[in-house]
Amino acid sequence: MVRKMDEVAVKKVLYLSYDGMTDPLGQSQVLPYLTGLTKRGYQFTLISFEKEERFIKNKSIIEKICSDNKINWHPLPYTSKPPIFSTIKDLRKLKSQVKKSFIPYFHFDIVHCRSYITALAGLWMKRKWGVKFVFDMRGFWADERVDGNIWKLNNPIFKLVYTLFQKERESFFIKS
Repeated sequence: MVRKMDEVAVKKVLYLSYDGMTDPLGQSQVLPYLTGLTKRGYQFTLISFEKEERFIKNKSIIEKICSDNKINWHPLPYTSKPPIFSTIKDLRKLKSQVKKSFIPYFHFDIVHCRSYITALAGLWMKRKWGVKFVFDMRGFWADERVDGNIWKLNNPIFKLVYTLFQKERESFFIKS
């Protein structure tokens, strides 16, 4: 027997976003998606990376949306400097938050990752705990960095990171 989407068994989802919910993209794309799925029986724990200025300005709005829709939101501070090292720091913060705060107390059926950075954590969770892994990409992040002249491939650090993401990209698709 095939069940309709409205009859889905409750699924606990850990949703990881490197985009902030206080950013326009979080408010226009991520939150409507999550609020719609909560009405269909999904339970979300949301971890996002928030830019300080927008977080201060919009925190209460996002808290209300999440509270009204029973979304358990855990904002983390986004860091941008120095390049690459700040992203590694953010990834460590994310893994630490998951490891210390959630895994000992909650069982998640799915980890949904909305970026390449969070996909590194999601793939780690899949390998470590066998959590189902959903990789939700909009474009190849590393290519976007190069195409936008944010990363210059003549810089050995950017070249190394770009190459690492090129290699991991296949894992994200195969394991997802």
